[in-house]
Amino acid sequence: MTNEDTLSLNADQAFYELMGSTGRAELKVFSTAELIESGQVPAGAVYGLAGCLKTDCKDTLKLLMMSRSTFYRRKRSGVLNSAEAYRVYRYVRLYTFAHTLFHGDADSAREWLNKPTYVFGSKTPLQHAETERGAHEVETLIGRIQHGIPS
Repeated sequence: MTNEDTLSLNADQAFYELMGSTGRAELKVFSTAELIESGQVPAGAVYGLAGCLKTDCKDTLKLLMMSRSTFYRRKRSGVLNSAEAYRVYRYVRLYTFAHTLFHGDADSAREWLNKPTYVFGSKTPLQHAETERGAHEVETLIGRIQHGIPS
Protein backbone atom coordinates (compact mmCIF):
# COMPACT_ATOMS: atom_id res chain seq x y z
CA MET A 1 0.00 0.00 0.00
CA THR A 2 1.47 3.37 -1.04
CA ASN A 3 1.49 6.52 1.05
CA GLU A 4 -1.18 7.95 -1.31
CA ASP A 5 -3.40 4.90 -0.66
CA THR A 6 -2.99 5.35 3.09
CA LEU A 7 -3.87 9.04 2.85
CA SER A 8 -6.93 8.23 0.75
CA LEU A 9 -8.09 5.65 3.30
CA ASN A 10 -7.60 8.21 6.07
CA ALA A 11 -9.63 10.75 4.08
CA ASP A 12 -12.38 8.19 3.50
CA GLN A 13 -12.43 7.37 7.22
CA ALA A 14 -12.62 11.08 8.12
CA PHE A 15 -15.46 11.52 5.61
CA TYR A 16 -17.42 8.61 7.14
CA GLU A 17 -16.84 10.01 10.63
CA LEU A 18 -18.21 13.33 9.41
CA MET A 19 -21.30 11.51 8.13
CA GLY A 20 -21.67 9.73 11.45
CA SER A 21 -21.50 13.01 13.33
CA THR A 22 -24.69 14.17 11.60
CA GLY A 23 -26.73 11.51 13.38
CA ARG A 24 -27.65 9.60 10.22
CA ALA A 25 -28.44 5.93 10.55
CA GLU A 26 -25.96 3.34 9.26
CA LEU A 27 -25.02 3.97 5.66
CA LYS A 28 -25.56 1.10 3.26
CA VAL A 29 -22.73 1.55 0.79
CA PHE A 30 -19.42 -0.07 -0.05
CA SER A 31 -17.30 2.90 -1.11
CA THR A 32 -17.03 6.64 -0.70
CA ALA A 33 -17.89 7.15 -4.37
CA GLU A 34 -21.02 5.03 -3.95
CA LEU A 35 -21.99 7.01 -0.85
CA ILE A 36 -21.64 10.29 -2.71
CA GLU A 37 -23.43 9.10 -5.86
CA SER A 38 -26.26 7.45 -3.93
CA GLY A 39 -27.48 10.73 -2.47
CA GLN A 40 -26.94 9.70 1.14
CA VAL A 41 -24.60 12.52 2.20
CA PRO A 42 -26.55 14.56 4.74
CA ALA A 43 -26.71 18.33 4.39
CA GLY A 44 -25.40 18.50 7.95
CA ALA A 45 -22.02 17.46 6.56
CA VAL A 46 -21.54 21.13 5.68
CA TYR A 47 -21.61 21.96 9.41
CA GLY A 48 -19.21 19.10 10.06
CA LEU A 49 -16.80 20.45 7.45
CA ALA A 50 -17.08 23.95 8.92
CA GLY A 51 -16.21 22.49 12.32
CA CYS A 52 -13.32 20.52 10.89
CA LEU A 53 -11.88 23.59 9.14
CA LYS A 54 -12.94 25.92 12.01
CA THR A 55 -14.65 28.28 9.58
CA ASP A 56 -18.09 29.78 9.84
CA CYS A 57 -20.91 28.41 7.72
CA LYS A 58 -20.81 31.41 5.36
CA ASP A 59 -17.13 30.81 4.50
CA THR A 60 -17.70 27.07 4.16
CA LEU A 61 -20.59 27.64 1.75
CA LYS A 62 -18.34 29.94 -0.28
CA LEU A 63 -15.69 27.20 -0.51
CA LEU A 64 -18.37 24.74 -1.59
CA MET A 65 -19.71 27.22 -4.16
CA MET A 66 -23.16 26.90 -2.62
CA SER A 67 -25.53 29.77 -2.01
CA ARG A 68 -27.24 30.15 1.33
CA SER A 69 -30.66 29.52 -0.30
CA THR A 70 -29.41 26.30 -1.92
CA PHE A 71 -28.03 25.17 1.42
CA TYR A 72 -31.37 25.79 3.11
CA ARG A 73 -33.12 23.77 0.39
CA ARG A 74 -30.63 20.95 0.98
CA LYS A 75 -31.27 21.11 4.71
CA ARG A 76 -35.01 20.74 4.06
CA SER A 77 -34.46 17.77 1.74
CA GLY A 78 -31.89 16.36 4.17
CA VAL A 79 -29.16 15.53 1.64
CA LEU A 80 -26.63 17.11 -0.68
CA ASN A 81 -26.58 16.38 -4.38
CA SER A 82 -23.58 14.42 -5.65
CA ALA A 83 -21.64 17.47 -6.92
CA GLU A 84 -21.99 19.18 -3.54
CA ALA A 85 -21.07 15.99 -1.69
CA TYR A 86 -17.94 15.58 -3.85
CA ARG A 87 -16.90 19.13 -2.94
CA VAL A 88 -17.35 18.37 0.77
CA TYR A 89 -15.25 15.24 0.30
CA ARG A 90 -12.60 17.25 -1.59
CA TYR A 91 -12.10 19.53 1.40
CA VAL A 92 -12.19 16.69 3.94
CA ARG A 93 -9.50 14.99 1.86
CA LEU A 94 -7.31 18.11 1.77
CA TYR A 95 -7.73 18.63 5.50
CA THR A 96 -6.73 15.01 6.10
CA PHE A 97 -3.64 15.34 3.89
CA ALA A 98 -2.60 18.57 5.65
CA HIS A 99 -3.30 17.00 9.05
CA THR A 100 -0.95 14.15 8.12
CA LEU A 101 1.67 16.61 6.82
CA PHE A 102 1.69 18.31 10.21
CA HIS A 103 1.88 15.00 12.10
CA GLY A 104 -1.61 15.27 13.56
CA ASP A 105 -1.42 18.93 14.55
CA ALA A 106 -4.89 20.09 13.51
CA ASP A 107 -4.27 23.77 14.23
CA SER A 108 -1.13 23.83 12.07
CA ALA A 109 -2.98 22.01 9.28
CA ARG A 110 -5.81 24.55 9.35
CA GLU A 111 -3.37 27.45 9.52
CA TRP A 112 -1.47 26.14 6.47
CA LEU A 113 -4.68 25.57 4.50
CA ASN A 114 -5.79 29.16 5.22
CA LYS A 115 -2.47 30.91 4.60
CA PRO A 116 -2.00 32.62 1.20
CA THR A 117 0.71 30.86 -0.77
CA TYR A 118 2.97 32.22 -3.50
CA VAL A 119 2.67 28.92 -5.38
CA PHE A 120 -1.08 29.51 -5.83
CA GLY A 121 -0.87 33.18 -6.82
CA SER A 122 -1.36 34.42 -3.25
CA LYS A 123 -4.53 32.33 -2.81
CA THR A 124 -4.85 29.98 0.12
CA PRO A 125 -4.70 26.23 -0.55
CA LEU A 126 -8.42 26.05 0.33
CA GLN A 127 -9.25 28.77 -2.19
CA HIS A 128 -7.06 27.15 -4.84
CA ALA A 129 -8.94 23.87 -4.33
CA GLU A 130 -12.23 25.27 -5.65
CA THR A 131 -11.79 22.96 -8.66
CA GLU A 132 -10.75 19.33 -8.76
CA ARG A 133 -7.62 20.35 -10.68
CA GLY A 134 -6.79 22.92 -8.01
CA ALA A 135 -7.33 20.35 -5.27
CA HIS A 136 -4.98 17.96 -7.07
CA GLU A 137 -2.35 20.71 -7.22
CA VAL A 138 -2.71 21.27 -3.46
CA GLU A 139 -2.37 17.51 -2.85
CA THR A 140 0.73 17.47 -5.07
CA LEU A 141 2.25 20.35 -3.11
CA ILE A 142 1.58 18.53 0.17
CA GLY A 143 3.30 15.43 -1.24
CA ARG A 144 6.28 17.47 -2.39
CA ILE A 145 6.60 19.05 1.06
CA GLN A 146 6.34 15.65 2.75
CA HIS A 147 9.12 14.28 0.58
CA GLY A 148 11.35 17.36 0.86
CA ILE A 149 11.07 18.28 -2.81
CA PRO A 150 11.55 22.01 -3.37
CA SER A 151 8.46 23.73 -4.72
